[in-house]
Amino acid sequence: MTATSGPTDGTRRMPVLGRLYRWVLLDGNRVAVAGAGLVGGFLLVGVVGSVVAGEPLSAALRDHSRTTVPLVSALLSGNFLLFSIVVSVNSLFVTQEVSALDREFGRIQSVVEYRRRLEDILDVDHVPAEPVQFVRLLSAEILTRAQSIEDDLHATEVDLRADFDSYLDSLATETGEMNDQLARAASNADLVIAMMDYNHDRQIHDLRRLQSSHSDALPERTNEAIDDLLQLLQYVATGRAYFKSLYIRQEFANLSRNLVFTSIVSVATTASFLHFLESIPATNLLVTGVEAIALAPFVLVGSYVLRVSAVSRRTNAAGQFVVSDSVTGDIEGIAPPDRDD
Repeated sequence: MTATSGPTDGTRRMPVLGRLYRWVLLDGNRVAVAGAGLVGGFLLVGVVGSVVAGEPLSAALRDHSRTTVPLVSALLSGNFLLFSIVVSVNSLFVTQEVSALDREFGRIQSVVEYRRRLEDILDVDHVPAEPVQFVRLLSAEILTRAQSIEDDLHATEVDLRADFDSYLDSLATETGEMNDQLARAASNADLVIAMMDYNHDRQIHDLRRLQSSHSDALPERTNEAIDDLLQLLQYVATGRAYFKSLYIRQEFANLSRNLVFTSIVSVATTASFLHFLESIPATNLLVTGVEAIALAPFVLVGSYVLRVSAVSRRTNAAGQFVVSDSVTGDIEGIAPPDRDD
């Protein structure tokens, strides 16, 4: 069993369009993605449009009341509406964040209890507080436990060893791929994206199925190792759900902040353009530039929605392993380990 480094090589072999698609959907900075989309639209409509359309386009632009004013006015109104909607949603979000003291204490207690139970399973004094290092510790321990199971099965029957070898190779491959992406993770978004394709639900299901179907042939030591590995996979599932919730909160906060700045620039530019329209030459490049700035808030929102929806869709799993909101600190789906009094 070996942990492969497939994604690093696979990313290099990925077609240009595939890399561009992933950058737009997941990897790219959201402001940079929105900016690239606006620049691309400006070049296509402004520069190419001027060359292709020529004089008919210039003649149309001279009729301000029929072409430019209605479009820019509609975009200006849309900016006010979009800004109002985001402010309203942000107010609801902030309201939900204000909760009773016992509920906040319960959330913190759940995280503390989660870490303490994991420390018991790993037999360490403490686990890292930094999310990327925390997940890398979990993945390293999963590989170690999987290797231990593989070593224990060397003396067993061929069919049993073949079934588990196939499973452990798949587990090592997925874990190694996640580790490759974790090595390049620099933010909470990078962490969630790195864990996004880790199919812990299938790994848990397949391992339980193998343990059940070969229960009579498995040594007691191997059964205990499998139980430990199952718990570690459940902790990965719980951690991913928790980190995803933190990521979505952070992404929404970033969107709200960036949208305020973008909307101010957009409204100021479009309002100024309408105010001074009669005294400035309405060239195609100027009108297209103003329209691009007016569209900036919409494109910015779209860039954030693309990534959040992609992450949510591809991590929509393991609902029973989320951190509980109860004040007891119990975590659903993970039985607390026995402790000696």
